[in-house]
Amino acid sequence: MSQRDQATHSAFAPLLIGLLTIALWFGFQTAQLLKEKDNLANLKSNQTQIYGNAQKMRGQLDTLAAETAKLAAAGNQNAALIVNALKQRGITIDPTKAGKPPAEAPVAK
Repeated sequence: MSQRDQATHSAFAPLLIGLLTIALWFGFQTAQLLKEKDNLANLKSNQTQIYGNAQKMRGQLDTLAAETAKLAAAGNQNAALIVNALKQRGITIDPTKAGKPPAEAPVAK
């Protein structure tokens, strides 16, 4: 082969194909990441309501337990049995939580 035959081959086509492939790969990855971001945002917004309901229920249970402890302290025997059974199971009752509203659930952005 002479030097003239070697000079006719250009590196433009392979480089162009390589650069287009890389650009398509980055575009694909960006689309996938945006899709994942949207999915995570949807999951978070769905869990916000569930979390708020759980906090509300916990507040109600804390109030119920505190009121039961107050009844037990006032001499109610049935309430005292309940409080003692809870203590045996390792559940402590905070009587200061009676009547306090539960903490607000965080707002999804």
